[in-house]
Amino acid sequence: MKVRNSASIYFAVQGTGVIAWWLMMWIYPATIKYFQIEPLSQTSLLSFWLADLVLLGIGSLAAGWLIYTGNKMAAIAAWFVAGAVGYAALYTLAFVYTTDTGWLGVTLMIPAMIWTGVFAVGLSFEKTMFRKAAETSTGWILVKTFTQIIVVWAIILVILPYVITIVEDKLGIARFEFPFQKPAAAILFAAISSVGVFSAYIMAKIGKGTPLPLDHATKLVVRGPYSFVRNPMAVSGVGQGLAVALFLGSPLVAIYALMGSMIWQLIFRPLEEENLRQRFGAEYDDYCSATKCWIPRSTRYQIEGTFDSSNSIDSPLGRI
Repeated sequence: MKVRNSASIYFAVQGTGVIAWWLMMWIYPATIKYFQIEPLSQTSLLSFWLADLVLLGIGSLAAGWLIYTGNKMAAIAAWFVAGAVGYAALYTLAFVYTTDTGWLGVTLMIPAMIWTGVFAVGLSFEKTMFRKAAETSTGWILVKTFTQIIVVWAIILVILPYVITIVEDKLGIARFEFPFQKPAAAILFAAISSVGVFSAYIMAKIGKGTPLPLDHATKLVVRGPYSFVRNPMAVSGVGQGLAVALFLGSPLVAIYALMGSMIWQLIFRPLEEENLRQRFGAEYDDYCSATKCWIPRSTRYQIEGTFDSSNSIDSPLGRI
């Protein structure tokens, strides 16, 4: 399982990184000032050493080993580490927000919290995350789909980038600027968003499902944007994030968008593809062999078939 391999590597790297971080501050005390969370004291930061080394350092290494060996306790270990890093990250965030000191450490801890959490989710629900949507009217599926789009886009493309820019300002990271930056970003965002919207429409109209994993399409969709690339909504999402970063002139938002693509690539994409392969078999394998995940084809992918085939070139909707 690709997710387990990626998770074992991640937890091993995280555990090693935590131990190396504390060793660095022990060997080079001058580095402590970059991470201390009180203006005039290092006590609060240095008091974390035991919990960090045991729960995050050794805990992450143990979780990585359990995941690698396929131990039945692997998911529990991942959640244990996720809880530890989540508590530490949120506590430190609250502390730093109060003292306005130590934003660099929080900036490193929040992504660790996200990665650990999504790996724990992937390990726990790898067999049940993707479920076929219940049969209902196309109109209701479209309502659910576009409601999801509004909510998700508001969170990941407006709220989170805004919060990231606040942290960026605290760290003193300069924004980049160039002529016609905002108009160019707006045009790029509109263009790539249209791909995402059209893909969601095709998913709902033809696939009879929504982008939400628990309400997944019941039919294999290879038309519209899906005839050029396997994951047009994922491609659109990453492009939207980069367009927002361009509009804001924010390096950290650009990193955030790219991190989202890595989360999809390493965790959710393998789980989704395994589910699709189980449900659609050779039909999906043929589609995968001819269509890439991230790089669009130059020509439309279509399958020869009967007039009423859901993915036939001869279908009345075959040229959508």
